Amino acid sequence: MTAIDRQQQLTENVVPGPEVEEFANALDNCLARGLSLPEKRARILDLPRRYHENAIRRLAQKRPSRLRHGTDDMDMDVDADVDADNDGHNDRPSEQSDELRRLEKEVETWDLFRRLLPLRYSASGGEPMRFSSPFPAAKKSIHDHVHDFLETDSLALERRAVLQWLQTTAAAGPDIDELARELQQNADRGDIIAHGWLHTRSKIKLRKSVTAWPHLLDRQSPNVTASHVNSDGAPLVTHLDPDASTRQGRKLEPQDDYFERAIWLGCFEHLRRGSKFEDIREWCRERTEMWRAISMSAMPLSVDDRQDAETGADPASLALWRRMCFSLARQGGSDDFERAVYGILSGDIATVEKVAKTWDDYLFANYNALLRSQIDTYMLSKCPPDVVSTLAQSFSAFDAVQYHGDTDNVEKRLIHSIGSNPRVQAEASEPNKALQASFLANELDRHLYEQGLVITAASNEFEKSRLVRKGPEDDEHLSSVPKHKYFDVAQYGGLRIAAHVFVLVSLLNRFEMQESDSFEQKTPAVWRFSQENILAAYTGYLRRGKLQELIPLYCSVLNTPRCHEVLSCNVIEEPDPDNRLTQLKLIRQAGIDVPTFVEMQANLFFDELDSDPALAVSKDSFRILEAGSAASRSKRRIKIDFFGDEEDAVDQKDELVIRALEWLLIVEETWPKVFAIGTKVYKFFLCNGRLIAARRLFRKVAFAGIMQHMIGHDEPDPALYDDIDFWAQQLERSGIRNVRPEQVMSDARNYMELEALVRALDNLETIASCVAISEDDNPDVTNKKFWHRVGDEIKAAKDNMRPLLKNWLLAGIEGGDDELKKLRQAYLPETILAYVSALHFAGTGISRDYLLECMELASVVAERNSDVAMAFVGAGRMTELVEAFTACSKTLAIATEEKRGGAFGGRKLRELGWSRDVWAVKK
Repeated sequence: MTAIDRQQQLTENVVPGPEVEEFANALDNCLARGLSLPEKRARILDLPRRYHENAIRRLAQKRPSRLRHGTDDMDMDVDADVDADNDGHNDRPSEQSDELRRLEKEVETWDLFRRLLPLRYSASGGEPMRFSSPFPAAKKSIHDHVHDFLETDSLALERRAVLQWLQTTAAAGPDIDELARELQQNADRGDIIAHGWLHTRSKIKLRKSVTAWPHLLDRQSPNVTASHVNSDGAPLVTHLDPDASTRQGRKLEPQDDYFERAIWLGCFEHLRRGSKFEDIREWCRERTEMWRAISMSAMPLSVDDRQDAETGADPASLALWRRMCFSLARQGGSDDFERAVYGILSGDIATVEKVAKTWDDYLFANYNALLRSQIDTYMLSKCPPDVVSTLAQSFSAFDAVQYHGDTDNVEKRLIHSIGSNPRVQAEASEPNKALQASFLANELDRHLYEQGLVITAASNEFEKSRLVRKGPEDDEHLSSVPKHKYFDVAQYGGLRIAAHVFVLVSLLNRFEMQESDSFEQKTPAVWRFSQENILAAYTGYLRRGKLQELIPLYCSVLNTPRCHEVLSCNVIEEPDPDNRLTQLKLIRQAGIDVPTFVEMQANLFFDELDSDPALAVSKDSFRILEAGSAASRSKRRIKIDFFGDEEDAVDQKDELVIRALEWLLIVEETWPKVFAIGTKVYKFFLCNGRLIAARRLFRKVAFAGIMQHMIGHDEPDPALYDDIDFWAQQLERSGIRNVRPEQVMSDARNYMELEALVRALDNLETIASCVAISEDDNPDVTNKKFWHRVGDEIKAAKDNMRPLLKNWLLAGIEGGDDELKKLRQAYLPETILAYVSALHFAGTGISRDYLLECMELASVVAERNSDVAMAFVGAGRMTELVEAFTACSKTLAIATEEKRGGAFGGRKLRELGWSRDVWAVKK
């Protein structure tokens, strides 16, 4: 796969299957409101069963005609038309086969978890919780010592569950008769499966007939017996009893040898698959080999051993039977499968491993041996001492527990040993099998950690991921991780499995902590962070699949603050207000505190903003007026597009923090935080010269909009904004008690004043464009619409400049905010000079009243203790301001009476004592 294809694979939209929503719905049912902790725990422990059934149904739909014996413990209704649906996909046999195998592996994985998870997380102080059996409960005999032992030993019970899982998995394989078909064909007996060794029996009868010998052939003279050979020239047995070949050291006819091997292969497969004893007996009866069934009847350990025949045997008999089987496994038998059959029954490892082909087979050989050794030890504890002594002295037995050594970490050592076996090493490295192995070896925590490392590396392959973040030591640890043993982030089925395994163990661990009132995490923080990346990547998959409504449910599993981080990254892109409200409702239903979430989301994206020191704005760097003498208006125009060449060129991180403020505004309890965090955002944008982003902010989260959202009607009298009682009332109405009204008033004032600056600058940029148009080679200066637009912009600029002309940001500066002080020094002088330039332009293009506005502004600056004058003096730019006012006054003195627009503010100016006639030059 090329890098481009890989990148597209990781970012393109996906189409999830119905199982994605089905898994989520099942999880949601476990965490429903109103459930007690024990009820949630019980439902979570039952969740693997539901996932297992779901996987079985999907497998059946893909392969409806091949429902296997191993899955017949589930009720599944398969539509009859699925076969017809599958007919259209015959052109993709390889892809279909891969999908079937993937589903088979998923069925195996959930089957293991449904059996073992309830045992690992059994309720404290109570009976171990087990997976629900599809078979009806049967009354246990008090003499059934095996059952008695399993009820009292948790380790044996767990091994029994693993053994049942291995048996069920094997039962999903090919039919037993199919496996023995080749041997049966070589037996050269057509469809006859009964009546024993036909070819050997015929040879013996023929020998007796030729020699006219009515007695047993072995009573003939040695010379005659020596000539009794099979078709291969090997000595042929003279008897037809089952152990004749072993006892006499002679062979069968080659055809019967194949038949014998087919029989033992079938017996082995029945034991390997945990078949019910009735099935084993029926299978042997069809072949007239009932003795074989009887020899296996004492303790076959079927998948559902309650279906086994009641032996009624006492412990001594069971112990002796096991030793006889071990003797046959090690010293008897003419075929590997015959020895393997007795190896299973006796708990031997070597003879069973000899016929093993898969990772499961090797695991079965060892778990079977460990469990039977434990049972044998229990049986001996129920026997009299003299019987135990006699058995020990007279008969040997294999003790798998002693063979594997120290009981601590037996499973871990065993799994590692099998995984390193060259015969199954490749199979053991398959991600599903590696996950199963880690669970068996009690290394699931490490496995999920390394799975998280692999997913994190893939998610950051082409660019830094905000959702699946890398840890500081990830690269170092990843170098020692075999990536092929873990699901890739683009293996969506595997990602779903890994994510839900993490969900299961994470919730169960959380419940344990809540029950014990403990705050100590079992998992190291570094591991936990990597593990949570699995779920983070899964939520990203849900978002790409347009299933955003499922994301809050999965985020609720994560610890804070990761919960809020992952949720933020997934929902922040939502532009529709109605969808945002829906998401907030779902977030609340998932048990996530909504006010905390939206506040942390805003802080999260604010903390991610990048600043470039080279672009930082200072009192000497912010210039929006063209260079030149202030005496000439044409040389002191406002720069065109000083915000930026592209109006919508907002950095993604800037856009995200603005959207976070929009989310913050939706929640009623967090409107004070909009002012607090919004002020920080404005300061950041202005300090770093990001005027386009600042303009986007006031357009998306305007001060007036905040007030309307807070009060519910039109914006109140601005005079109330400096009334602390007003803010106290608003806080009380919203039920907010963790914020002081003084702080809210301060934040609101700062937010409003910073917004006023950006709005004014936006107006001035528009006016600069109008100036450029008016000075074009062929300007349409008589166009009334054009000048009306100029007039509207001037009016808006005047409204937005009003806060800047009196104590702008001084309240915050007096409170010790140095950033506001720098902003005042950097922006106020240049903005006022640009405003004077705009009024000058309007005064010559629309009406002399705008020039009178300049004079009014001059009087404001000239007032005693004027804060504006002090700002210009502090910036060393008072001369520029005076020159600008002088240029306006000269223009006013020589201006004609011609007007293109209505007088602006004329009446108000006259009321203040200003008149354009004062400046008229009499001819």
